[in-house]
Amino acid sequence: MSKSIHKTQRVSRTHFPYEIAIPSYKRHETLQTKTLAVLKEYRIPSNKITVFVANKDEEKIYKEYLDPKTYGKIVVAEKGLTNARNFISDYFPVGTLLVSMDDDIKGFLEYDGSAPRKERPLRSLLGVIKRGFQECVKNGCRLWGVYSVPNGFFMKDTVSTDLKFLVGSFWGCVNPGTKGSHGVKMIMDEKEDYYRTLQYFLQDGKVVRLNFVAPKTAYYKEPGGMQENPERKKKQEHAVKFLLAKYPEFVALNPTRKSGFMEIRLKDMRAKLEKEAKKKKRGGSETDAETEADD
Repeated sequence: MSKSIHKTQRVSRTHFPYEIAIPSYKRHETLQTKTLAVLKEYRIPSNKITVFVANKDEEKIYKEYLDPKTYGKIVVAEKGLTNARNFISDYFPVGTLLVSMDDDIKGFLEYDGSAPRKERPLRSLLGVIKRGFQECVKNGCRLWGVYSVPNGFFMKDTVSTDLKFLVGSFWGCVNPGTKGSHGVKMIMDEKEDYYRTLQYFLQDGKVVRLNFVAPKTAYYKEPGGMQENPERKKKQEHAVKFLLAKYPEFVALNPTRKSGFMEIRLKDMRAKLEKEAKKKKRGGSETDAETEADD
């Protein structure tokens, strides 16, 4: 566990010095009516919120449109999600409790086993943020996230620390920066949330997922952002093929998702692949039933 995590835990008992970063591109209206409105609803202090835009022209548009009472700063970063993510990581000091949010979040749901649909509107966003970082401290890792689907029939009142996908619309980390052996540098716009999850898991051996809360957002559908790129589908397929080739023990195709894009899933398959390799080496002496029992 890094020293910064220990230090953060001591400070958090009284001050909890977290920061919220929102990268945004050509979505000033969306940002104001969705994510900033949601943060205001949950009484997140505006001085905790920094909006990162692509260039000076965008900065001017955002400053003219956004209500200055709903955010702390607007910072010119770089165009492109990868560049923006890396800029943000190096903008804040290493060890910062950093929460990243997309600009099109409409709200949050949390699991409620007593409700007819097993869900209700989230009561405390700050409580979720604190819980995420507390679980990171407890488990000696730096990345936490939430469930990707806002549906109580799929969410659970659990916290997992094995390799599970952490959706890119809302997550937190003990900021590693992009430099050095413990830094995390993004290299792709598409499937960047899968890539980020893997990088932290490979370094820390764990990632935290709060399975009882999920953001409400319109994946692939909101105007602006990455949807402005007409080559998106081709780039996503390239990213999927890259991840499948580089991390075959952790990444597999997911044909069950019907997004219209090539989709993947994360799963730690090292034990299964090792078992299959041993079976092949022994000439197939292990029974098929024994192999299937591990799935």
